[in-house]
Amino acid sequence: MQITDKLNSIVFLFFGLFPVLPFKLKGLPVFLLLGIAIFYFTKNKFVNFSLNYFLFLSSLFIINIFSLLNTFSFPIKNIETIISLILIPLAFAFLNGFITEKQKTIFTLSFICASFTLAISHLIYFFSKDLFSEGSLKVNSFRKAVVEIPVLSEHPIYISFFLSIALLFLVSFSWNKDVKSQIFLFICSLIITIDLFLISSKGVILALFFAILIYLFNLIKTSKVKIISLSLFVSFFIISILYFPTLERRFRELSTHSTYTKVDSNNSSSIRFGIYKCVVNTIIEKPFLGYGFGTVAQSKCYENTSEHLFVSNYNSHNQYLGYMLNAGAFGIITILFFIFYLMRFSYVHKDYLLLSLMIFFSIVMLTENILERQSGVILFIFIVSLFFYCNIAEDKKITG
Repeated sequence: MQITDKLNSIVFLFFGLFPVLPFKLKGLPVFLLLGIAIFYFTKNKFVNFSLNYFLFLSSLFIINIFSLLNTFSFPIKNIETIISLILIPLAFAFLNGFITEKQKTIFTLSFICASFTLAISHLIYFFSKDLFSEGSLKVNSFRKAVVEIPVLSEHPIYISFFLSIALLFLVSFSWNKDVKSQIFLFICSLIITIDLFLISSKGVILALFFAILIYLFNLIKTSKVKIISLSLFVSFFIISILYFPTLERRFRELSTHSTYTKVDSNNSSSIRFGIYKCVVNTIIEKPFLGYGFGTVAQSKCYENTSEHLFVSNYNSHNQYLGYMLNAGAFGIITILFFIFYLMRFSYVHKDYLLLSLMIFFSIVMLTENILERQSGVILFIFIVSLFFYCNIAEDKKITG
């Protein structure tokens, strides 16, 4: 193997370690990838650059930058956060023709190992804090613990984001494996699932449910096996919500009447409902062009609605609404086209793992602005680009 191939594999391994990288180092794999991509590109005399692919994959960045013309501002910190939306597509455009299934396997396997390590570390930390010895499992205790844990500290939603993606990878790897391998993968899945359920991020767990459901539906060909498998999976999910203490408490918020009538700082669903009302009302005032990237236009509504919302100055907590706030109709069209094109692309190529990942991302975006935080945006655009180019490379092999 050439030295450049070894370096490439190391970078993909580095991306796989993303769940356990300290927050300050999460941007490092991006620049390593770009550096190696430029080296590949110059070494091969600039012949493989894929402009169309680059423009498509970087469109989520481009529309936000164009929206700045509406504000004549330059929010440096916000731009730094989303810069991966153009740097990673640029790196993959340089690497066009050099992306292989082996590199994708290196990434997915290392990502599973990193997420498993993260889950084990959490459980050990929970035990050290005696969180299991209390009279009942308190979800806020576990969510607070993952923020306080040394080195691996992260927002519980993004911890759940990592764990869920690892579970999707585990489902794909467990297919057609021998019994010993399946038992090992099942143990890994069980530990990651326990950690995920203890943290109990509702939106992420719902997204994972539908993503796995779609994956199994497309992968299982025999009707009888499909019905049995899907029935067991749905039953497991329903039972978990009803009887797993932390999950039951979190999902109970959705059935509480006060959730939808007032903003309660101790009720995350109530907070989101208040945010959405303000965001929608703000969008209605300027639906065509939006307010420009980096603004929090709904803050005036927050001030009139709830002191908690105003002081916390929340973002839209919905990526689709966020793009509408930023760039109006152009923003929502761009992000919807991006997602639906990749869903269709993955279905046509029979890449059901990518399809399930896109289902997962699209549902998570209903409750989180994952493209406005480094822990979300880097992982999202890297996975999308990697799977996209692997399918393109496979097409070239078939067509010769």
